[in-house]
Amino acid sequence: MSRKQEQDTGVPAIDRDTAATGRMRLRGVVDEAWRDIVSGTSHAFMLMLILAALVGGLSAADLFSIRSIAQQVDRYIASGASTYVIEFKGGISGEACERLSSVDGVLASGALRSKNDKVTSAVLPSASIPSLDATTGALGVFASSTRSGTVTLSTRDYDGIWLSSQAAQSVNASAGSKLALHAGGSVRIAGVFQYPDDGRSSNYQYVALSQVPVDANDFDQCVVKTWPVPDVLQALLQSTVSSWPSDASQQPTISQLNATQGSKLDAVKAFRERQSALAPLVMLVIAFFIGFAVVRVRRLELASAMHCGEPKTALWLQMLLEALVWCCSAILVTLPLTIWAITHMDTGIIIASPTLVGILSRVPAAALAGVLAGVTLAMLVTRERDLFRYFKNR
Repeated sequence: MSRKQEQDTGVPAIDRDTAATGRMRLRGVVDEAWRDIVSGTSHAFMLMLILAALVGGLSAADLFSIRSIAQQVDRYIASGASTYVIEFKGGISGEACERLSSVDGVLASGALRSKNDKVTSAVLPSASIPSLDATTGALGVFASSTRSGTVTLSTRDYDGIWLSSQAAQSVNASAGSKLALHAGGSVRIAGVFQYPDDGRSSNYQYVALSQVPVDANDFDQCVVKTWPVPDVLQALLQSTVSSWPSDASQQPTISQLNATQGSKLDAVKAFRERQSALAPLVMLVIAFFIGFAVVRVRRLELASAMHCGEPKTALWLQMLLEALVWCCSAILVTLPLTIWAITHMDTGIIIASPTLVGILSRVPAAALAGVLAGVTLAMLVTRERDLFRYFKNR
Protein backbone atom coordinates (compact mmCIF):
# COMPACT_ATOMS: atom_id res chain seq x y z
CA MET A 1 0.00 0.00 0.00
CA SER A 2 1.31 3.40 -0.92
CA ARG A 3 1.89 6.25 1.46
CA LYS A 4 -0.92 8.19 -0.28
CA GLN A 5 -3.37 5.34 0.26
CA GLU A 6 -2.34 5.18 3.89
CA GLN A 7 -3.03 8.89 4.32
CA ASP A 8 -6.40 8.62 2.52
CA THR A 9 -7.69 5.72 4.62
CA GLY A 10 -6.19 6.69 7.94
CA VAL A 11 -5.11 3.08 8.60
CA PRO A 12 -1.43 2.06 8.59
CA ALA A 13 -0.61 -0.02 5.55
CA ILE A 14 1.01 -2.83 7.55
CA ASP A 15 -2.06 -3.21 9.84
CA ARG A 16 -4.49 -3.54 6.94
CA ASP A 17 -2.30 -6.08 5.17
CA THR A 18 -2.00 -8.17 8.32
CA ALA A 19 -5.77 -8.09 8.90
CA ALA A 20 -6.47 -9.10 5.32
CA THR A 21 -3.92 -11.91 5.51
CA GLY A 22 -5.50 -13.15 8.77
CA ARG A 23 -8.97 -13.27 7.23
CA MET A 24 -7.70 -15.09 4.16
CA ARG A 25 -5.71 -17.47 6.33
CA LEU A 26 -8.78 -18.57 8.31
CA ARG A 27 -10.82 -19.06 5.16
CA GLY A 28 -7.88 -20.85 3.60
CA VAL A 29 -7.57 -23.22 6.59
CA VAL A 30 -11.24 -24.18 6.37
CA ASP A 31 -11.07 -24.57 2.59
CA GLU A 32 -7.92 -26.68 2.79
CA ALA A 33 -9.44 -28.93 5.47
CA TRP A 34 -12.57 -29.41 3.37
CA ARG A 35 -10.53 -30.23 0.26
CA ASP A 36 -8.50 -32.81 2.18
CA ILE A 37 -11.70 -34.46 3.41
CA VAL A 38 -13.47 -34.47 0.04
CA SER A 39 -10.41 -35.63 -1.89
CA GLY A 40 -9.66 -38.41 0.56
CA THR A 41 -6.28 -37.04 1.61
CA SER A 42 -7.29 -37.15 5.27
CA HIS A 43 -8.85 -40.65 4.94
CA ALA A 44 -11.83 -39.27 6.88
CA PHE A 45 -14.29 -41.97 5.85
CA MET A 46 -12.00 -44.83 6.84
CA LEU A 47 -11.15 -43.16 10.16
CA MET A 48 -14.83 -42.52 10.82
CA LEU A 49 -15.63 -46.23 10.35
CA ILE A 50 -12.75 -47.34 12.58
CA LEU A 51 -13.65 -44.93 15.36
CA ALA A 52 -17.38 -45.72 15.09
CA ALA A 53 -16.61 -49.43 15.49
CA LEU A 54 -14.48 -48.73 18.55
CA VAL A 55 -16.98 -46.36 20.17
CA GLY A 56 -19.91 -48.65 19.41
CA GLY A 57 -18.08 -51.77 20.58
CA LEU A 58 -16.88 -50.34 23.88
CA SER A 59 -20.26 -48.68 24.56
CA ALA A 60 -22.06 -51.95 23.83
CA ALA A 61 -19.65 -53.87 26.09
CA ASP A 62 -20.36 -51.52 28.99
CA LEU A 63 -24.08 -51.53 28.27
CA PHE A 64 -24.38 -55.31 28.23
CA SER A 65 -22.28 -55.52 31.38
CA ILE A 66 -24.72 -53.20 33.14
CA ARG A 67 -27.63 -55.17 31.74
CA SER A 68 -26.11 -58.41 33.03
CA ILE A 69 -25.89 -56.96 36.55
CA ALA A 70 -29.50 -55.72 36.28
CA GLN A 71 -30.66 -59.20 35.22
CA GLN A 72 -28.77 -60.75 38.10
CA VAL A 73 -30.52 -58.40 40.51
CA ASP A 74 -33.87 -59.10 38.86
CA ARG A 75 -33.38 -62.86 39.25
CA TYR A 76 -32.35 -62.36 42.87
CA ILE A 77 -35.51 -60.40 43.65
CA ALA A 78 -37.76 -62.69 41.63
CA SER A 79 -36.43 -65.74 43.48
CA GLY A 80 -37.65 -64.28 46.77
CA ALA A 81 -34.12 -63.80 48.13
CA SER A 82 -34.84 -60.16 48.95
CA THR A 83 -38.22 -60.99 50.52
CA TYR A 84 -38.25 -61.44 54.29
CA VAL A 85 -40.86 -62.86 56.65
CA ILE A 86 -41.35 -62.15 60.33
CA GLU A 87 -43.50 -64.81 61.97
CA PHE A 88 -45.24 -64.53 65.31
CA LYS A 89 -48.53 -66.36 65.58
CA GLY A 90 -51.38 -64.01 66.43
CA GLY A 91 -49.06 -61.11 67.22
CA ILE A 92 -48.52 -59.18 63.98
CA SER A 93 -50.21 -55.84 63.35
CA GLY A 94 -51.74 -55.68 59.90
CA GLU A 95 -51.63 -51.88 59.75
CA ALA A 96 -48.00 -51.69 60.89
CA CYS A 97 -47.03 -54.30 58.33
CA GLU A 98 -48.80 -52.49 55.49
CA ARG A 99 -47.16 -49.18 56.46
CA LEU A 100 -43.73 -50.62 55.74
CA SER A 101 -44.43 -50.27 52.01
CA SER A 102 -43.89 -46.51 52.39
CA VAL A 103 -40.29 -47.02 53.57
CA ASP A 104 -37.47 -46.54 51.04
CA GLY A 105 -36.30 -49.90 49.77
CA VAL A 106 -39.58 -51.72 50.51
CA LEU A 107 -41.37 -52.67 47.30
CA ALA A 108 -44.40 -54.29 48.94
CA SER A 109 -45.47 -55.58 52.34
CA GLY A 110 -48.49 -57.32 53.79
CA ALA A 111 -49.73 -59.53 56.60
CA LEU A 112 -50.98 -63.13 56.55
CA ARG A 113 -52.76 -65.44 58.97
CA SER A 114 -53.89 -69.04 58.83
CA LYS A 115 -57.55 -70.02 58.47
CA ASN A 116 -59.14 -73.13 59.88
CA ASP A 117 -61.20 -73.80 56.78
CA LYS A 118 -59.73 -74.96 53.47
CA VAL A 119 -60.76 -74.62 49.86
CA THR A 120 -62.09 -77.99 48.76
CA SER A 121 -62.89 -78.15 45.08
CA ALA A 122 -65.40 -80.43 43.44
CA VAL A 123 -62.72 -81.42 40.94
CA LEU A 124 -60.25 -82.72 43.57
CA PRO A 125 -62.00 -83.05 46.95
CA SER A 126 -59.26 -85.29 48.35
CA ALA A 127 -56.65 -82.51 48.12
CA SER A 128 -58.03 -79.49 49.97
CA ILE A 129 -56.10 -76.25 49.53
CA PRO A 130 -54.92 -74.57 52.76
CA SER A 131 -56.32 -71.06 53.03
CA LEU A 132 -54.67 -67.89 54.33
CA ASP A 133 -56.10 -64.46 55.07
CA ALA A 134 -54.03 -61.81 53.30
CA THR A 135 -54.02 -58.04 53.44
CA THR A 136 -53.95 -55.96 50.28
CA GLY A 137 -50.17 -55.57 50.43
CA ALA A 138 -49.62 -59.31 50.89
CA LEU A 139 -51.53 -60.00 47.68
CA GLY A 140 -49.29 -57.46 45.99
CA VAL A 141 -46.17 -59.24 47.25
CA PHE A 142 -47.25 -62.56 45.75
CA ALA A 143 -48.73 -61.05 42.60
CA SER A 144 -45.30 -59.57 41.82
CA SER A 145 -43.36 -62.68 42.88
CA THR A 146 -41.90 -63.16 39.40
CA ARG A 147 -41.11 -59.49 38.78
CA SER A 148 -38.61 -57.08 40.22
CA GLY A 149 -41.08 -54.25 40.66
CA THR A 150 -44.49 -53.82 42.20
CA VAL A 151 -47.96 -54.61 40.90
CA THR A 152 -50.99 -52.36 41.27
CA LEU A 153 -54.12 -54.43 41.82
CA SER A 154 -57.60 -53.26 40.90
CA THR A 155 -60.78 -53.75 42.88
CA ARG A 156 -61.67 -56.78 40.79
CA ASP A 157 -58.38 -58.43 41.76
CA TYR A 158 -59.68 -58.68 45.34
CA ASP A 159 -63.02 -60.24 44.31
CA GLY A 160 -62.35 -63.90 45.02
CA ILE A 161 -59.31 -65.89 46.00
CA TRP A 162 -55.73 -66.07 44.76
CA LEU A 163 -54.22 -69.49 44.14
CA SER A 164 -50.59 -70.46 43.92
CA SER A 165 -49.63 -71.81 40.50
CA GLN A 166 -49.34 -75.36 41.84
CA ALA A 167 -52.75 -75.20 43.51
CA ALA A 168 -54.35 -73.72 40.38
CA GLN A 169 -52.82 -76.45 38.24
CA SER A 170 -54.11 -79.20 40.50
CA VAL A 171 -57.73 -78.03 40.18
CA ASN A 172 -57.38 -76.83 36.57
CA ALA A 173 -58.22 -73.23 37.47
CA SER A 174 -57.16 -69.96 35.86
CA ALA A 175 -57.47 -66.27 36.72
CA GLY A 176 -61.01 -64.98 36.20
CA SER A 177 -62.60 -68.44 36.18
CA LYS A 178 -65.03 -69.99 38.67
CA LEU A 179 -64.00 -72.89 40.87
CA ALA A 180 -66.77 -75.26 41.84
CA LEU A 181 -66.63 -76.20 45.53
CA HIS A 182 -67.23 -79.67 46.97
CA ALA A 183 -69.78 -78.35 49.48
CA GLY A 184 -71.70 -76.58 46.73
CA GLY A 185 -71.47 -73.22 45.10
CA SER A 186 -68.36 -71.73 43.57
CA VAL A 187 -65.67 -69.16 44.18
CA ARG A 188 -64.07 -66.78 41.72
CA ILE A 189 -60.34 -67.13 41.05
CA ALA A 190 -59.16 -63.51 41.21
CA GLY A 191 -55.59 -64.39 40.27
CA VAL A 192 -52.86 -67.00 40.12
CA PHE A 193 -49.41 -66.17 41.48
CA GLN A 194 -46.26 -67.97 40.40
CA TYR A 195 -44.39 -69.77 43.14
CA PRO A 196 -41.75 -72.02 41.54
CA ASP A 197 -39.85 -74.72 43.36
CA ASP A 198 -36.48 -72.94 43.29
CA GLY A 199 -35.43 -73.24 46.89
CA ARG A 200 -37.87 -70.77 48.41
CA SER A 201 -39.96 -71.65 51.46
CA SER A 202 -42.67 -74.20 50.72
CA ASN A 203 -45.16 -72.51 53.08
CA TYR A 204 -46.91 -70.75 50.18
CA GLN A 205 -46.40 -73.33 47.45
CA TYR A 206 -49.90 -74.81 47.73
CA VAL A 207 -52.24 -72.21 49.21
CA ALA A 208 -55.26 -70.02 48.59
CA LEU A 209 -55.20 -66.37 49.65
CA SER A 210 -58.29 -64.39 50.60
CA GLN A 211 -58.21 -60.62 50.98
CA VAL A 212 -59.14 -59.25 54.42
CA PRO A 213 -59.01 -55.79 56.10
CA VAL A 214 -55.77 -54.68 57.74
CA ASP A 215 -57.28 -53.38 60.98
CA ALA A 216 -56.36 -56.35 63.14
CA ASN A 217 -53.45 -57.28 65.40
CA ASP A 218 -53.80 -61.05 65.20
CA PHE A 219 -51.93 -61.84 61.99
CA ASP A 220 -49.30 -64.56 61.99
CA GLN A 221 -46.79 -63.26 59.46
CA CYS A 222 -45.61 -60.08 57.79
CA VAL A 223 -44.07 -60.56 54.34
CA VAL A 224 -41.82 -57.76 53.07
CA LYS A 225 -40.40 -57.57 49.56
CA THR A 226 -37.39 -55.24 49.37
CA TRP A 227 -34.77 -53.78 47.06
CA PRO A 228 -32.29 -52.59 47.87
CA VAL A 229 -32.52 -54.37 51.20
CA PRO A 230 -32.65 -51.67 53.93
CA ASP A 231 -29.91 -51.81 56.56
CA VAL A 232 -32.56 -51.46 59.26
CA LEU A 233 -34.75 -54.23 57.88
CA GLN A 234 -34.71 -56.24 61.11
CA ALA A 235 -35.89 -53.25 63.12
CA LEU A 236 -38.61 -52.56 60.52
CA LEU A 237 -39.86 -56.12 60.72
CA GLN A 238 -39.85 -56.10 64.51
CA SER A 239 -41.92 -52.90 64.50
CA THR A 240 -44.87 -54.90 63.14
CA VAL A 241 -45.17 -56.97 66.33
CA SER A 242 -48.26 -55.75 68.18
CA SER A 243 -47.18 -56.99 71.61
CA TRP A 244 -43.93 -58.59 72.64
CA PRO A 245 -44.14 -61.75 74.75
CA SER A 246 -42.44 -61.93 78.12
CA ASP A 247 -41.34 -65.51 77.45
CA ALA A 248 -37.92 -65.41 75.77
CA SER A 249 -38.55 -68.77 74.12
CA GLN A 250 -41.53 -67.39 72.20
CA GLN A 251 -39.92 -64.59 70.26
CA PRO A 252 -40.75 -63.61 66.67
CA THR A 253 -38.61 -65.27 64.02
CA ILE A 254 -37.27 -63.56 60.91
CA SER A 255 -36.36 -65.56 57.82
CA GLN A 256 -35.47 -65.07 54.20
CA LEU A 257 -38.10 -66.39 51.80
CA ASN A 258 -35.38 -67.99 49.66
CA ALA A 259 -32.01 -68.46 51.35
CA THR A 260 -30.47 -70.51 48.54
CA GLN A 261 -29.47 -67.38 46.59
CA GLY A 262 -27.28 -66.02 49.37
CA SER A 263 -28.03 -63.65 52.20
CA LYS A 264 -26.85 -60.57 50.32
CA LEU A 265 -26.30 -59.31 46.78
CA ASP A 266 -24.11 -56.22 46.59
CA ALA A 267 -25.24 -54.81 43.26
CA VAL A 268 -23.55 -51.46 43.91
CA LYS A 269 -20.18 -53.16 44.34
CA ALA A 270 -20.74 -55.29 41.23
CA PHE A 271 -21.64 -52.17 39.25
CA ARG A 272 -18.61 -50.20 40.40
CA GLU A 273 -16.18 -53.10 39.90
CA ARG A 274 -17.40 -54.19 36.47
CA GLN A 275 -14.52 -54.52 34.02
CA SER A 276 -16.32 -52.50 31.36
CA ALA A 277 -16.14 -49.44 33.64
CA LEU A 278 -12.66 -48.95 32.13
CA ALA A 279 -14.15 -48.56 28.63
CA PRO A 280 -13.82 -44.72 28.60
CA LEU A 281 -10.16 -44.96 29.64
CA VAL A 282 -9.46 -47.59 26.98
CA MET A 283 -11.23 -45.43 24.41
CA LEU A 284 -9.22 -42.37 25.46
CA VAL A 285 -5.90 -44.16 24.97
CA ILE A 286 -6.84 -45.72 21.63
CA ALA A 287 -8.27 -42.45 20.30
CA PHE A 288 -5.16 -40.59 21.39
CA PHE A 289 -2.92 -42.91 19.37
CA ILE A 290 -5.27 -42.72 16.38
CA GLY A 291 -5.17 -38.91 16.44
CA PHE A 292 -1.42 -38.92 16.90
CA ALA A 293 -0.83 -41.39 14.06
CA VAL A 294 -3.14 -39.55 11.67
CA VAL A 295 -0.98 -36.42 11.91
CA ARG A 296 2.39 -38.18 12.07
CA VAL A 297 1.86 -40.00 8.77
CA ARG A 298 1.49 -36.56 7.17
CA ARG A 299 4.53 -35.00 8.88
CA LEU A 300 6.42 -34.54 5.59
CA GLU A 301 3.46 -32.70 4.08
CA LEU A 302 3.07 -30.52 7.17
CA ALA A 303 6.77 -29.72 7.48
CA SER A 304 6.86 -28.80 3.78
CA ALA A 305 3.92 -26.45 4.29
CA MET A 306 5.69 -24.81 7.22
CA HIS A 307 8.84 -24.50 5.13
CA CYS A 308 6.78 -22.65 2.49
CA GLY A 309 5.63 -20.13 5.11
CA GLU A 310 2.40 -21.66 6.36
CA PRO A 311 2.04 -20.89 10.10
CA LYS A 312 2.09 -23.91 12.37
CA THR A 313 -1.00 -22.64 14.18
CA ALA A 314 -2.96 -22.64 10.91
CA LEU A 315 -1.86 -26.21 10.17
CA TRP A 316 -2.78 -27.28 13.68
CA LEU A 317 -6.24 -25.73 13.26
CA GLN A 318 -6.60 -27.49 9.90
CA MET A 319 -5.74 -30.88 11.44
CA LEU A 320 -8.22 -30.25 14.27
CA LEU A 321 -11.01 -29.38 11.86
CA GLU A 322 -10.39 -32.53 9.81
CA ALA A 323 -10.29 -34.67 12.96
CA LEU A 324 -13.48 -33.08 14.28
CA VAL A 325 -15.32 -34.00 11.08
CA TRP A 326 -14.58 -37.73 11.11
CA CYS A 327 -14.63 -38.01 14.91
CA CYS A 328 -18.03 -36.33 15.31
CA SER A 329 -19.36 -38.34 12.36
CA ALA A 330 -18.33 -41.54 14.13
CA ILE A 331 -20.12 -40.46 17.30
CA LEU A 332 -23.28 -39.61 15.34
CA VAL A 333 -23.18 -43.05 13.71
CA THR A 334 -23.21 -44.72 17.15
CA LEU A 335 -25.93 -42.44 18.53
CA PRO A 336 -28.79 -44.82 17.57
CA LEU A 337 -27.19 -47.48 19.79
CA THR A 338 -27.46 -45.20 22.80
CA ILE A 339 -31.05 -44.26 22.00
CA TRP A 340 -32.03 -47.91 21.51
CA ALA A 341 -30.35 -48.91 24.76
CA ILE A 342 -32.16 -46.28 26.79
CA THR A 343 -35.58 -47.09 25.31
CA HIS A 344 -35.38 -50.90 25.08
CA MET A 345 -32.96 -52.27 27.67
CA ASP A 346 -34.32 -52.56 31.19
CA THR A 347 -31.55 -51.46 33.54
CA GLY A 348 -33.66 -49.21 35.75
CA ILE A 349 -33.48 -51.64 38.65
CA ILE A 350 -29.87 -50.60 39.32
CA ILE A 351 -29.50 -47.36 37.40
CA ALA A 352 -31.92 -44.67 36.21
CA SER A 353 -32.12 -43.69 32.55
CA PRO A 354 -30.59 -40.19 32.98
CA THR A 355 -27.61 -41.74 34.76
CA LEU A 356 -27.32 -44.39 32.04
CA VAL A 357 -27.16 -41.63 29.42
CA GLY A 358 -24.29 -40.03 31.32
CA ILE A 359 -22.41 -43.33 31.55
CA LEU A 360 -22.85 -44.17 27.88
CA SER A 361 -21.74 -40.68 26.83
CA ARG A 362 -18.35 -41.16 28.49
CA VAL A 363 -16.99 -43.36 25.72
CA PRO A 364 -17.82 -40.91 22.87
CA ALA A 365 -16.51 -38.02 24.97
CA ALA A 366 -13.28 -39.94 25.62
CA ALA A 367 -12.96 -40.65 21.90
CA LEU A 368 -13.28 -36.97 21.01
CA ALA A 369 -10.89 -35.85 23.75
CA GLY A 370 -8.34 -38.52 22.85
CA VAL A 371 -8.33 -37.74 19.13
CA LEU A 372 -7.94 -33.99 19.66
CA ALA A 373 -5.18 -34.52 22.24
CA GLY A 374 -3.35 -36.89 19.90
CA VAL A 375 -3.60 -34.46 16.99
CA THR A 376 -2.34 -31.60 19.15
CA LEU A 377 0.67 -33.51 20.48
CA ALA A 378 1.58 -34.75 17.00
CA MET A 379 1.52 -31.17 15.69
CA LEU A 380 3.73 -30.03 18.56
CA VAL A 381 6.42 -32.58 17.71
CA THR A 382 6.21 -31.92 13.96
CA ARG A 383 8.84 -29.27 13.15
CA GLU A 384 9.99 -27.52 10.02
CA ARG A 385 13.66 -28.10 10.82
CA ASP A 386 13.10 -31.86 10.55
CA LEU A 387 11.86 -31.58 6.97
CA PHE A 388 14.91 -33.19 5.39
CA ARG A 389 14.91 -36.00 7.97
CA TYR A 390 11.24 -36.66 7.21
CA PHE A 391 12.06 -36.66 3.51
CA LYS A 392 14.97 -39.05 3.99
CA ASN A 393 12.91 -41.46 6.13
CA ARG A 394 9.73 -41.31 4.08
